[in-house]
Amino acid sequence: MSNIIESATIDDIALYLQREDGIDVKASYQQAQSVIDGFNDMANKGIIKGWYFNDQGHLELLPSDNALRIIANQK
Repeated sequence: MSNIIESATIDDIALYLQREDGIDVKASYQQAQSVIDGFNDMANKGIIKGWYFNDQGHLELLPSDNALRIIANQK
C-alpha cells in the first residue's frame, strides 16, 4: 500500500515502551519492530494507512478509507 503515514518511528515506539513498560533498550527495539511489522501487515491488507502518537502520547492507527466504509455500513 502506498502513502503510509509513519509519524511514529521505531525509535519513538521503542522509547515509549521503555518509558511505559520499563523494559530495556534491546527488548524495546525488538518489541517495537514487532509492532511496526504488525502495522505494515495491516497496511498491506488495506486495513490501515498509517500510525502516529496522538496529543496524549498514545499510539493511534489511521484506518483506510475502505475500513471506514465497512465500519460505517455496520452501523
